[in-house]
Order: sequence, then structure tokens, then C-alpha cells
Amino acid sequence: MIILYLTKQNRNSIYSLLGILETYNYFITKDIIIFEKLNNLTIKHNEKHFFFFSFCTQDAKKHYLILQKLKNICKKSIFVCGGPHPSAKPQECLNNGFNIVVKGEAENIIDEILKINEFPKIIESKNKVTLDNYPPYPLKDPHYSLYLEITRGCPYNCYFCQTTKIFGAKPGHRSIENILKYCEILIKNNLTDLRFVTPNAFSYGSEDGIKLNFTQLEKLLFSLHKLTYKKGRIFFGSFPSEVRPEFVNDDTLGLIKKYCSNKKIIIGAQSGSDIILEKLHRRHTVKEVFNAVEIAKKHQIKVDIDIISGFPFETKKDILDTIKFCEKLINTGCRIHFHKFMPLPGTQFENLKSAELFPEMKNFMNKWIGKGLVYGKL
Repeated sequence: MIILYLTKQNRNSIYSLLGILETYNYFITKDIIIFEKLNNLTIKHNEKHFFFFSFCTQDAKKHYLILQKLKNICKKSIFVCGGPHPSAKPQECLNNGFNIVVKGEAENIIDEILKINEFPKIIESKNKVTLDNYPPYPLKDPHYSLYLEITRGCPYNCYFCQTTKIFGAKPGHRSIENILKYCEILIKNNLTDLRFVTPNAFSYGSEDGIKLNFTQLEKLLFSLHKLTYKKGRIFFGSFPSEVRPEFVNDDTLGLIKKYCSNKKIIIGAQSGSDIILEKLHRRHTVKEVFNAVEIAKKHQIKVDIDIISGFPFETKKDILDTIKFCEKLINTGCRIHFHKFMPLPGTQFENLKSAELFPEMKNFMNKWIGKGLVYGKL
């Protein structure tokens, strides 16, 4: 029996894993059990089971605790983990009791994982995964779906982000035909709000992820609109994804207005200081963020702006520049989505420590959170 641990944070990964397992002829209820709480898990403890976990760094300790409880009662079982944290810290995961740790992509090595009989083991795919070869959810039960992954990999290699480290710099795109196939199934099952996972929504179809491929982007959104014309809604460039500011122009926003249902996009800015942006390896400027917001305003599209603070190298001037930047954006109708810097393993910043927020930043956030124009955690 294959047993998957489902949490609020890993839901999309587990649903995708269900689709992958289905391609290897493992099916829900027949071969697969999903559990969210230990007291809801009913299995024969003296039999061999494969437990699969997927988690990010923020949830690592929680998963280690669950693992230890399971190992005490399921002594013959094999415990497998993957996802952002295991990919970056495989040895740590082994040290905490996992038998098998998957680094990076898992789609094309699932069958191999289930045949391993020597432990502990770190396993990594030698070939880059082609998204078209795997469904984003189980076809036998499409209700186990959340968001469709349409692009994997990012060329920008921002120093705080794990995406490039895990999936590489060259983007791989799910084909339009493949996307439509799975969207059509969702709509037939009355799952009509279509949302997509991608590092930068407007980079769809781009060979290098840096140069806009407007033709492919338009073809995708036109095709999705045609599919959902009578039933369904398209959300693109909004949660759970975002867009880079330099990809925002009259043409790309024209597509959102023409074909999509969202009235808002999310722009990854990360800082209001060009000095900090350079240190983050963002490869865009503060001016480009303002330009993107002005274009969005012209098209009557609202904008949420992602901001990160708490870097140990931030100066008071950097913070004041970011506060000034945010206040200007708020005055144009934007909301600010605040994130506290967390050093993630595998990134260039993994050995840094999160710094205490400057009082000025705390005051700024407290002022605007109450008005609903800043959200996030201090």
C-alpha cells in the first residue's frame, strides 16, 4: 500500500503525485491511501507500506515529528520524502529517519523508488522531466486537483529562491494541447476555475524564460478562453503565480483583459531599493516595477506587489527607500504582500540569518495592515 501525507501546504504536490502514480497503475483506494491526521489512518501496522512525504523548509520539523511517530508503529514500512527541502537537504532528511530521499524531479523515477531495497538512499533523476508525459492530477478522480503546472524551471536564479536550484535554469513548458486536454476534463467535472503554477506567467512558451514569446502566450490564452467560453474562468498572472515586472506591457495585459477573468495580477518586486535588488540578483529595477504598475492602471487591472524584508545586509536607507516605494504604490491602488526573509537551503543565501525588522518597517506595516492595503506576517 502507498500512503501519502496530505497537508494544506503540500496539497498541489500530493495531487500531482497521485496523477504520476496513476501512470504507473497505482490508484486511489485500491493501492493508495491519503491521510491528514494520524488518528484517521487505519492500516495494518505489521505490513510493509510506502509512505510518501513532500514538504518545504518551513514544514520540515512537523514532518520529522510525524515520521518518528509512524516509524514507532509501522516498523516494516519504507518512508520516502521529496519536495523543496529534501531536494536541498537530503542528508538531513536521512538523518531524521527517512529511508529514501528524492532530489529534484520525481516523475520518471517513481517506479524505481518503489523497487529500492537498500537503505538509506538518495535518488535523483538523471533526465529532465517533460511535463506533457505526466498528468497534473489523477484522471480517475479529477477532484484531486488544485492548480495546473504549465512551466517548470527559471533562468533568473534569484539568490533567495530555490526554483532554479531544484528545476534548472531552462524552462520546460506543458504544451497548449496538453493543457487544454486537462482543463477540459476539469470543466466537465464542474471544476471551472482554472489556475496555473508557473514561476512567471507571462514567460509561457519562451525558450529561455527571458525573452517574451507573445505568439505562444496569446495562443494559450485564446485557446483557454475558447474552451471556457460557456463554462469556466481563467485566472492567469494571479495566485498561485505571479509575473515579473519587465514582462508587463500593453500587449500582455491586453491578453488578460481580453481572455481572463482575473481583475488583478501579482508582480514580484521584492524590494524598493535598487541596491537590494542587485544583491538579490533580481535583474530588474525599481523603475520597471513602477512602469508595470502604471501600465496595469491604464488597463484597469489592480496589482498586488510582493515585498521581502529582513535581509541581514539591508541598511536603514534601503528600508526607507522600500517604504517610500510601497507608499507610492499604495497611493496608486496597489496592495503590498509582505514576506519576512527566510534563508532557504540550496540557495546562495542559505547561510545568512534573517534579521530583525527595522522599527520603521514594522510601523509601516502596522499602519497599512489595518487598512487592508498590506498583508503578510511580521
